[in-house]
Amino acid sequence: MPRISDDILLTHLEVALAVAPEHTLVRLNADDPRAQRSARVDLARHLVERMRGFTIDGDSHGGPGAQPCLFPGDLSPIG
Repeated sequence: MPRISDDILLTHLEVALAVAPEHTLVRLNADDPRAQRSARVDLARHLVERMRGFTIDGDSHGGPGAQPCLFPGDLSPIG
């Protein structure tokens, strides 16, 4: 299975975080849990936009049409 180099992924994520909107990063430490969640969602959207150039292939353990998991070790619910 092809794999993205750790160094390339690290550099890409570092740059993505460096250019993330400052107001989003500031809201990560907000006192209001809703503002924190909103900031996490905004940051996730930003990272998704930045990662659109990557093709992530993996073994399909769920059968045809199953979506591969980017972080297979963490399958717990979000939230």
